Amino acid sequence: MSKFLCLLFCCVCTTLLAQTPKPAGINLSGVVDWSTELVFTDAFKQSREWTVHEARDGAPWDSGVSIPLQANGFPLQIPYSNGVQPPQAVRALMLWDLQGHYPGGRYRLIVQGSGQVRLWGATFGTFQCPVDTLVTVNANNGGVVLEIERSLAINPIRDVKFIFPQYVNSFQNQTFTTEFLNFIKDFQSIRFMDWLRTNDSPVKTWSERSLPSHYTQTKNSGVAWEYIIELCNTAQKDAWINIPHQANDDYIQQLAKLLKEKLNPNLKIYLEYSNEVWNGQFAQHAYAGNVGQTLGYSGEPWGRAWKYTAKRSADIFYSFENVFGSNSTRLVKVVPCWAGNDWVSNEIMGYFNDPLYNPKQVKADAMAIAPYFGGAVGDQIGRNNEVGSISIAEIVRRIRASLPETFAWMDAHKIVADRYKVKLLAYEGGSHIVATWPLVDNNALTEKLIAANRDPELQSLYCEYTQYWYNTTKADLFSFFSSHGLPSKWGSWGMKEYMSHTQAPKYKALQECVFAKTTGTRDQPLEPVAAQVFPNPSYDGSFRIQHGLNKPSLALYDVLGRRIQASVREINAQELQVVLQGTAGGVVFGVLQDGRSAATFKVVIER
Repeated sequence: MSKFLCLLFCCVCTTLLAQTPKPAGINLSGVVDWSTELVFTDAFKQSREWTVHEARDGAPWDSGVSIPLQANGFPLQIPYSNGVQPPQAVRALMLWDLQGHYPGGRYRLIVQGSGQVRLWGATFGTFQCPVDTLVTVNANNGGVVLEIERSLAINPIRDVKFIFPQYVNSFQNQTFTTEFLNFIKDFQSIRFMDWLRTNDSPVKTWSERSLPSHYTQTKNSGVAWEYIIELCNTAQKDAWINIPHQANDDYIQQLAKLLKEKLNPNLKIYLEYSNEVWNGQFAQHAYAGNVGQTLGYSGEPWGRAWKYTAKRSADIFYSFENVFGSNSTRLVKVVPCWAGNDWVSNEIMGYFNDPLYNPKQVKADAMAIAPYFGGAVGDQIGRNNEVGSISIAEIVRRIRASLPETFAWMDAHKIVADRYKVKLLAYEGGSHIVATWPLVDNNALTEKLIAANRDPELQSLYCEYTQYWYNTTKADLFSFFSSHGLPSKWGSWGMKEYMSHTQAPKYKALQECVFAKTTGTRDQPLEPVAAQVFPNPSYDGSFRIQHGLNKPSLALYDVLGRRIQASVREINAQELQVVLQGTAGGVVFGVLQDGRSAATFKVVIER
């Protein structure tokens, strides 16, 4: 046995597997009805906004008629008649186009008010309201549609809930699903850019924000700030927030006060003005350039946008400091920059430090970039007419070959960050495996890019990528983009495709190379406990482990102390199913630990 394994197995009672200092954040996917990220225990909070249609069988899907709504978003009366068009009703889509990646079973339907609702799609039924009942949903039959067929004006339908099966008796005390909370537990911070619908946001005033009392959180104004605060407080995660590009001064001040009052004082707030204001595809870019012109800033529209980014960032930082205090350690003031052009980033940082744009001379704490890799590969394949001939392995090779360019961006921006004495962060990052127009509509290319994104080699590629950021560039917090999402022609962005997709290569890379534990010592020892392994010996490389630990991590080694890859599935809270990757035999050593206790074992593999 190697010296490393002797230390690990003989001294487990005095050795703790300590967290490697690699600060990681996650960008959450947008809250929409077609998202595989199941956030709320009440699925109706993630429903699509009402589709209005004529209140008759066989009517067109969407009439386009506007109907009066209550403050919480429910109709005042159904059927509704404006005296011109035929009477109107409404429908809302839930769990839509998820390819079955949501739980089937007995859901709890709760509706307050007087009237009638109908469910169809993955479940069927017509219900007189008020109602509180269980309905059976078959996830293989698509999504669920809820229609309000009748709602009385004297007591209109309101407060609809559609509770996931696991939470029918506990939703009152649990806003967010356990699966969602378990996913974010390994990250240090959460970036809410897509939750807030930051890109092209219409929000200008505090009264235009979303409220938690609204029936759905999929509005263009984004998720309510109250839910963002509740999630961070529940999960004990720092909040990375994006201020809408048109938000006025009162909005910023009211938001600062709300966060000061409601967010756990032990949590940090990463402050960023909008998202990628330098990026011409978003409305915030043109807005910033136009406001910069109004303020008398010189230069081309894009240069004025950079200047206004610096100016508005300084405004936001100063406003928050007035609420939290100028010396508050809770605020991380972030200036957003452009990963692909360190010259532009240097310009933006220079403008931020210029009294013309930052007259209060408020200080920044960090500059942030999005150092994606592989972004040119899809278009290159299409332009070279290689779609039919190229292999997935070759696509992955080209993605890997793009890394040195991304590494150069990281290093160049670290020089800029050091010049201005701020930290270097990544507000987004990861693989950028997608084509652009018109190649985005090439279905054969899309299929191959999706296959490359699913290739097991992405795991080692992500490890190489993250190790360079943390160990070579020596940068700080990296916010991966993004959490969950099914791949499409628009990209393969999710670290996982759906909630239970724990074997996704990118997610495994995070587990192995970012969240992984390394050997070290600490004053408090781990308590040694026993674990049972069977069958032992194993003749096919698979075995089970029975243990008494709390959600333990598993590490496997060969006799030389090298890590062994394996797929691990939780059978129940005290039993794991392990399948070794590869065909090697011999003795395998394992360590299970949960931060308090540890179990060591060995299993013989006979092929």
